[in-house]
Amino acid sequence: MIRYEIKLKKIGEMTTLPDSQRLFGFLINNSKKYCSEDEISDFVKGVRDYKEKCMISSILPTGYYPTPKEFIIQNLQKRLVKNNEEIKLLEEKQKQIKKESDSLIRDTINKKKKEKSKKNLKSEIEDLKTDYNNISYAINNLSTKRIYETIKSMDFIDQNQLKNMLQLGEVDEKLEVEDFKDFEYINKNQNFIQKFRLENQIKQLPGMPNVAYSLPILSFKNKAGDIQKDFSFFVRVSKDSCISKALEGIKKILKENKIIPCFLGGKGSSGYNEYNIFAIENLDDSEEEKSTIGKRYLNLGVLLPNLDNVDMENSVVDIYTSDRKPFEIENEVSKVISFVTAGSVIKVNNCEIEAYTVGKSIDNSKYNPMYKKNAIIFGNSYLLKLEVDDEA
Repeated sequence: MIRYEIKLKKIGEMTTLPDSQRLFGFLINNSKKYCSEDEISDFVKGVRDYKEKCMISSILPTGYYPTPKEFIIQNLQKRLVKNNEEIKLLEEKQKQIKKESDSLIRDTINKKKKEKSKKNLKSEIEDLKTDYNNISYAINNLSTKRIYETIKSMDFIDQNQLKNMLQLGEVDEKLEVEDFKDFEYINKNQNFIQKFRLENQIKQLPGMPNVAYSLPILSFKNKAGDIQKDFSFFVRVSKDSCISKALEGIKKILKENKIIPCFLGGKGSSGYNEYNIFAIENLDDSEEEKSTIGKRYLNLGVLLPNLDNVDMENSVVDIYTSDRKPFEIENEVSKVISFVTAGSVIKVNNCEIEAYTVGKSIDNSKYNPMYKKNAIIFGNSYLLKLEVDDEA
């Protein structure tokens, strides 16, 4: 197999972060310039039947992976128990300080401690107040809620720091919010803008009321608050396949034209979800080919799990139900489909299972007559092997 990283720069606003299913369609559409319809059809059928190896990620901020939040929180439970024990001790100290402070204040008011000057009493009370505030800071730094909030704010983690983040659960001592301060991350933000659809003009029916709706606008900021404009997605595919030929063809065009504009998402006619592809890099695949240790993978796209190969009981997954058109209609009942989202951690049944067989793609041609032969719902997400203890 061969690995690629496709790099893009966003132009304008984003209403969605293109997922691996959408990117598969984009690449198949581009492969029409380099492969015949029969070759493409055979390739798509091969992906469905595992005769062709293909994995694609969703679009990610360049240099970052989706943070496996739930997996990290699960692995930190032992350290958080120690935190709670320490917090109880600190709260007892606070109670004692408060008693001492209250006693000094009462004595000052009652003027019982005449041997001490008011200045000394005030200084003693200030010292106790400082100690109390320091303990409050320490409790806040150990707070489970604060730690959860810190992890939840890290939607994407620096690729080079993912291993360090996962190793936080291997240490048998207290965990502080400060332990996360050196991690670089990207935070995803969503705002809404009000839009109107001019129904009376579209349907040419004067007097028909306009329809108001909200349009989500996504932005991605790093820890410093800077807007992220560079994005990437990963492809791992059989050499000389249709997608590989398409990517090699795009690389040649990039050498001449520098950039290739594209739209990856809806509202393209309004200028949303526009990108410029500016680079395609071949990545070293030797390390992934050699790596056979470990059973856990980080999911980088939308995955339809092949349950024959996945240990779902010991996987940590987040499920997203698609709001797209039904993939199947049976007995006049529409069926939607759910995917395992990016950032989920998948555990396979054994180390010999190849990553491309962890996901699966579903035949879609027989459910929708508009689709051509061998159309599929792509679910072979890109999986990144994690260097973690499988017993974690």
